[in-house]
Amino acid sequence: MEIKKQRFGSKFIKNFWRELEKDNLALLATILLIVLFLFIIIGQIFVPTDIGTMSNILSANLPPLTNGHILGTTNSGADFVLTLIASASNSLIIGFGVAILITIISVTFGMIIGYFGGWIDWIAMRLIDFWLVMPLLMILAIIFSTAKGLSIWSLILILAVLSWPPNVRLIRTLTLSEVNRDYVQAAKISGTPWYKILFTGIFPNISSTVISDFALTLAGSIGIETSLTYLGFGLKHGTSSLGTMLTVLSGSSASSVYTQWWLWIPVTLVLIILTFGIVVLGQVARRAIDQRQSVSLI
Repeated sequence: MEIKKQRFGSKFIKNFWRELEKDNLALLATILLIVLFLFIIIGQIFVPTDIGTMSNILSANLPPLTNGHILGTTNSGADFVLTLIASASNSLIIGFGVAILITIISVTFGMIIGYFGGWIDWIAMRLIDFWLVMPLLMILAIIFSTAKGLSIWSLILILAVLSWPPNVRLIRTLTLSEVNRDYVQAAKISGTPWYKILFTGIFPNISSTVISDFALTLAGSIGIETSLTYLGFGLKHGTSSLGTMLTVLSGSSASSVYTQWWLWIPVTLVLIILTFGIVVLGQVARRAIDQRQSVSLI
């Protein structure tokens, strides 16, 4: 048994790289994400703490390569590249925060609901059905307009609390497909506690889908934050994010898309690399885990 556990853990990295070698698109996405993450992490060293509230009219809207500003400055006078770094960093924090909270909620409650079934499952599914038909966008708009801007952590909490039902339903369905399998029945007969059956028995067998769902949730959370902030809701004034950058850029004249392309292209590329790259890597990790599980049964 100990040998199987070692093989189960040691094969994942090999399988992951093997999948990358076979998938040129995933390999490209990985390289772009690594470069972007290094750019953001290293760039944080040079980002001023007040970049979101900076106001310098004399340095506003400078063209590229002016006074040491590679891509010029924003309409507030802040360096555009540093603003982009701060914005991408905050959007990533929001995305990971929401995805982690939703994954914890969905894995915990989804597996419990699917494992015990009965009246617990009935009540939970009715609650989820009710939650899914609620006009969540309208609720979000009311919350954000009333609060007149939220902090990063408040936004993470609200998005996670309002977005968990589909993920819980998915994990519940996966758990239901595992509950009647022989290994679960044998564990029940042997007196294994239910929580051990869930987290050491069922969870490893559904982990590939959990990883894939986490990646989709992460990419979706970044997209939701960007959309809400772009529409005028979401983060409070002075908090940089990709959504706030798009909002500022969209306030410029329509011709700025062509005359100031150096402002639009970097923001768009960062969004594409983040969302597309994360989803692709999630699928690669899922395939690698599926292979790892098959090896561990040998």
